Amino acid sequence: MKRLAVIIPGILTPKELVKKVDHMMRFVSPGTEVKAFLFSGHTRSIKVGGDVSLLAGETKAIAIEVEKQGFDALVIHGICDFGIEAARGAVDIPVIGLGSATFHLASQLADRFGVVTKSDATIPEFSRRIKLMGCFERITSLRPLNIPETDLWLRSEEITEKFIEIARYQIEHEGAQLIVAGYSAILGILPPGSKERFEQELKVPVIDGVPVALKTAEMMIDLKITQSHLTYP
Repeated sequence: MKRLAVIIPGILTPKELVKKVDHMMRFVSPGTEVKAFLFSGHTRSIKVGGDVSLLAGETKAIAIEVEKQGFDALVIHGICDFGIEAARGAVDIPVIGLGSATFHLASQLADRFGVVTKSDATIPEFSRRIKLMGCFERITSLRPLNIPETDLWLRSEEITEKFIEIARYQIEHEGAQLIVAGYSAILGILPPGSKERFEQELKVPVIDGVPVALKTAEMMIDLKITQSHLTYP
């Protein structure tokens, strides 16, 4: 049995957390355990770029704790890979960034891709993080939904329509050949089948980073590989 720990940012109600875990369980192999870990410090959500740095210390502490608890891998449930360098340098188990896994997969599938992301306030930091991943030159644009995190669960139809509108512009006017759901909460709160609806309407692949990160974690466990400690001492 594989044991995956997943760090999820944000302030979630018990009902919202259950929905996120249910979304993740749809993609893992039978017998794989998924356990969510939430932040408890002063900074819990990513509202502006500086929050990414503020989350690094607690991300590292959680990584150390989940390794002690016997988890086989840690997944960072965020498109910006918050705290990933600190976590990778602190443990021997593989630490998978949802962003890195997603953008490197996108780079195998298309030369140019658009990113439908969270908000204007996060784009500068998310851009910096994607540059560190080595994938920024393939992006046509990052365009935001600009819907408050607290409203996501209540405005799913509006999110669907806005996602399609933004993505269609990126395809028709910018030359995007694939769309990344660049906000890891998006497809987790939309009705089942939303990804397929997007692909049917847009006629290009749409990547949900959550299953990509989870399957990457399972693959790394199966292959018995982890991050290099020459890169992350």
